[in-house]
Amino acid sequence: MGRRRLACVQGLIMREAWLYRSIVFGLTSAFIGAISKLTFVDIDLFHEMALFREALNNGSMPQNDVFSYIPTVNPVVHHEWGTGAILYWITVKSGLGATGLMVLKYLLSLSVAWGCYAFAIRNGASRYVFSLLAFFGIGLGWIGFTTIRAQLFTLLFLTILLFLVEEDRKGSRRFYLLWLPLYVIWLNVHGGFLAGFGLFVLYVMERLLFGLLDRKPFREVITVNRRLIAVLVAMCLLLLINPYGLDYVPYLWNAVALSRSPLILEWGPLYHSTDVLLVFCGCLVVVLYAMSQKKLRDMPGLLLLAATAWVSFWHYRHLTLFAIVWMCYAPVYVGRTKLGYLIERTWTNQPKVVFALFMTVGFLGIFYASWNQFWNLRIPSTIDQAQAGEPIYPVGAVRYLHDQNFSGNMMTPFEAGAYVSWKLYPRVKVSMDSRFEVAYPIESVKDNIRFYQAGDNWQDMLERYHTDAILAPRSSKIKAILNLSNGRTGGSGGIWRTVYLDDTFSIHLRSEVAGQYPFIDMRGKPIFDSFP
Repeated sequence: MGRRRLACVQGLIMREAWLYRSIVFGLTSAFIGAISKLTFVDIDLFHEMALFREALNNGSMPQNDVFSYIPTVNPVVHHEWGTGAILYWITVKSGLGATGLMVLKYLLSLSVAWGCYAFAIRNGASRYVFSLLAFFGIGLGWIGFTTIRAQLFTLLFLTILLFLVEEDRKGSRRFYLLWLPLYVIWLNVHGGFLAGFGLFVLYVMERLLFGLLDRKPFREVITVNRRLIAVLVAMCLLLLINPYGLDYVPYLWNAVALSRSPLILEWGPLYHSTDVLLVFCGCLVVVLYAMSQKKLRDMPGLLLLAATAWVSFWHYRHLTLFAIVWMCYAPVYVGRTKLGYLIERTWTNQPKVVFALFMTVGFLGIFYASWNQFWNLRIPSTIDQAQAGEPIYPVGAVRYLHDQNFSGNMMTPFEAGAYVSWKLYPRVKVSMDSRFEVAYPIESVKDNIRFYQAGDNWQDMLERYHTDAILAPRSSKIKAILNLSNGRTGGSGGIWRTVYLDDTFSIHLRSEVAGQYPFIDMRGKPIFDSFP
């Protein structure tokens, strides 16, 4: 009888182990599959690496802009300089190139995903509940795992921050010994550290509020939480540990206050995307259900979750922040509710179905990721190579200018300028790149957009600043105008002649110098580039 009972227990343990492995396999593959399309090089990567390369050449971080020929802000405070340093060393200095970048991307991404899982389990969530809710989290957050945006570092640091505040909630008094050094790194890697700072402020407020609700004297509440207040003060002071010193503070103030939504779609409200909004609302329903089943005191982190939900609703770019916080806390909230017990009972009573489900999801994820060649770093250079929403880089046009030893000032669109600087600086300076408020007054950004849309008085940009060349996307209205009447602009803009064409971009030079350069037509021909 004892042997039968032992065999039964061992069988249950083996069944649970295999079920757990199938869940891990399914979720990991689903996550990699979800982010496998994001293998194109992010446009910001090029100006980040170009900046750090210039810093190495000069021996110090440039305080004034060196890449643009139009007036820029002064000083230029680049909050992502640390990301450029990391990417430059991993790809260029190490010699790993594209392989190093892709390995880093998936290490960071899986660290964030695993961190969410570990946080939820450590704080009492059921593996089965997490496995179901994870699909919502993946559906919301996958868009933030590009190759590689500085925001990816913010997602990692945010996950670490959530771990550390929960350790503090459980009574650990030394969390700040790890947190403060990480915070200094974070603030030099990405301006998203402000999200971490804000969430930490909310955590401190939550602790103070709970103390007051327990009817403790105000002085006692402050005394008990004085270490958190001290950490908060230290975080304010540590803000000065950066290459720009005090100049970092007014830059951050202006950057936070700046409205970007009319110019950059990802800064628009969430309701512009119906499908994503539905998933977002589904996540909120889960939290509201948990609130109906539990006391608010039993739902730590709710204030953090509410704050990230609010900013995500108004700015699509912040959605991944909400997804991370939600994946950490929502499975904990749902635990010990009727829904949580239902999920656990279903998973336990139907192990074969659950096993088959997650194995199927896992293999589908692997197939989809392989279909997208998740290991292959892409630099899209034609419409055929790019998927919807991806940047298209002027690979052929830049190669033409490089081969012809061109030097001068070139009008560039917002999305392409950083690539041009990475490849051609210092011989070529650009009119615009994706640094946005980091380097350019908002009016200059609008003027550049107006130029490529051939808006009213679009010639002003050519007359105001000496321009030697124009890089024109095929889809831009300005290209059609430049192709008419040999590119006559009127006024003092002069006459522009086409010297290069491909299926996506064209280059136009002033007529007085265009004769020095051969005309090359690359339309219909394949154009590829390698990284870096």
